[in-house]
Amino acid sequence: MPSRRFTSCGQHSHPVPVTQQSDVRTTDTVIVGNGPSALFLSYLLHGNVPIYDPTTHGPHPDPVLHSKLTQIGSGRPLYDALDSPKTAETLTEHFPSSTFMSYSSQALPINVLLDTLVRPNADTEIGESKSRIRWERDPARRVDHLVLGDAGKAGGQWAEDAIGANWDCETLSYAELLSLPGYSFPDHCKRTHRRAMQDLVRPTRREVAAYYSAYPKAVGISSEVFTSVHAQRVRQLPQGGFELRVSHRSSSTSSSKTMTIICTHLVLATGIYSHVIPPPPIFASLLHNSNNSYTTNPSAAPLLVVGSGFTAADVMIAAKDAGRKICHIYKWDPTHPSPLKGCHPQAYPEYAQIYRRMKAVISTANSSLKSPSPPADDSYEGFPNARVISASNDGRIRILTADGDIVERVVGGLKYCVGRRGSLEYLSPELRKAVGVVDAGWISGDTMRWRVEEDLEVVNGVFVVGSLTGDSLVRFGFGGCTYAAGKILGHKTEESKKKGGRREEAERGVEAVDVTRRTSCVIT
Repeated sequence: MPSRRFTSCGQHSHPVPVTQQSDVRTTDTVIVGNGPSALFLSYLLHGNVPIYDPTTHGPHPDPVLHSKLTQIGSGRPLYDALDSPKTAETLTEHFPSSTFMSYSSQALPINVLLDTLVRPNADTEIGESKSRIRWERDPARRVDHLVLGDAGKAGGQWAEDAIGANWDCETLSYAELLSLPGYSFPDHCKRTHRRAMQDLVRPTRREVAAYYSAYPKAVGISSEVFTSVHAQRVRQLPQGGFELRVSHRSSSTSSSKTMTIICTHLVLATGIYSHVIPPPPIFASLLHNSNNSYTTNPSAAPLLVVGSGFTAADVMIAAKDAGRKICHIYKWDPTHPSPLKGCHPQAYPEYAQIYRRMKAVISTANSSLKSPSPPADDSYEGFPNARVISASNDGRIRILTADGDIVERVVGGLKYCVGRRGSLEYLSPELRKAVGVVDAGWISGDTMRWRVEEDLEVVNGVFVVGSLTGDSLVRFGFGGCTYAAGKILGHKTEESKKKGGRREEAERGVEAVDVTRRTSCVIT
C-alpha cells in the first residue's frame, strides 16, 4: 500500500512517512492549527533559540526587566527564564507598577513579556522599536513535530474568508505588529515588491494572507506544516501520550485520506475564531439568493447585513465600493454601542464613518420619529436593535423594529456577521473535560482563560497557545509559544537523560555479565 500523501503549504507536496502496515505515524509534538502562533511555535521547535540581547541595540528600556534578565546569565536561552509559571511571574511582577514603560494589563504577563522583548515600546515607536532578542540556530534543540491545519494555506483564519468580506480591507494592526520572527512583514514586502515598506502601514487581509502563506518556506519550516488537514478524535492514551485521527481533504477530488498519529505532546492552536456563527433558520431562504454577493449594479436590491462589528463594517465598505445599497440590522447598547466606537477618525476613517452612520440612525430614532429612517445618504438604511421576523424566497423580509413597528423591505442577499467562535470538538469528551472545557460547541477568549492563567500546560503534555489563551492579537502570541517550546524541550532533555541512564545501566549490566563469564572460565 502506498504511503499517504498530504499537501504542504509550500510549492510542492511531500509525504508524511507512515508505517505502511498500520498507517500510523509517531512524532514528539503535534500542533493543531496552522495560524500565526502555530507557525511561530514550529519556528522554535526547528531549533531557533531566543536569547536576550542587551548588546546589539542596548539594554531593554525597562532597567528592572533588564536586571532580571541579566541574572539568568549571558547567552542563555529565554527558555531558562520561563521554565515554570513561577519564574515567568517573577520576571513580570513589576509590570503593573512600572514607571519606565506602559505594559498591557489585559494580556497574559508572559505574552506581554515576549512582546516587549521582540518590539519594546511598539505602540509608541513604530519603525524605531528594536528587538532585544537574538535568534541562534541550535540543531540539538530541534524537536520532531507536525503542524496540522484545516485552512487551505498556512495562516489559519487569515487564509480563509467564510463570510465573504472584503479581502482588500485594511487590518486594524500595523504590518510590524503582524510580523513573525525570522521573516517579518517588511522582509516580505521587500522580497515581493522590491522596495522597503513604509512605517505605519495597515496591510490588506489579502496581503496578510499572502505573508503567512509564504512564511513557512521563507524560514525553512514548510516540511512540517500541513494544510487542509482535519484533526479529530484526539484522545489521551492510558500509557501516556496522545492519539489523533486525521484526514486530508484533496483539492482535486472529493475523497479524503485518513491516518493515525501518536505524539507525546499536544498543542492546541486552533484559536477562538475558527468557526463563523451561522444565521438562524429564519434566514435560510436568503442564503441561496442569486444576488447574495457584491454587484456593480446600483439598482440591485439592497444587501442585508446583520452585525455591529468589524466584519459587518468590512462587508458594508466592500458593498459601498461596488455601488450596492445596504439594509443594516445591528445591536446598539448605549453603554457598549459597537466595537467601531473606538476607531479614531484619522487612524481608521472607514470604520469611523460606518459608526457615524449607525449613530445617526439612533439619533433619528430618539427624536420625534417613531421608527428609524435612513440618513441623507440613501445607500444605507439602519435598524438598531431590530430583528427579522419573516423572510421569503423572493427576498421580501419583515422587520420588527425596536419601537415595535413592523416594516417590510426587499433585499438581494444576506451577510450574517455576528461573530466567530472557536471549537474543541476535535478532542474526545474525556480530554475536553481534562483541559477544562465542558461544551465543545462555542468557546470564546474567556473559556480557557482561568486555566492558562495558572499554567499554559493545562494538562500534562497539553499546551494552549494563540487566541485560545484569550489574547487575540498576533503580537501577544509569542509568550505562550516560547513557554510551550521551552517545556517541550525540557521534557525531551529529561527523557534523553533517562534513556542515557538506562543505557549506562544496561551497559554496566552487560559488562558485569562478561566479567563473571571470564572469571568463571578462569576458575573452571
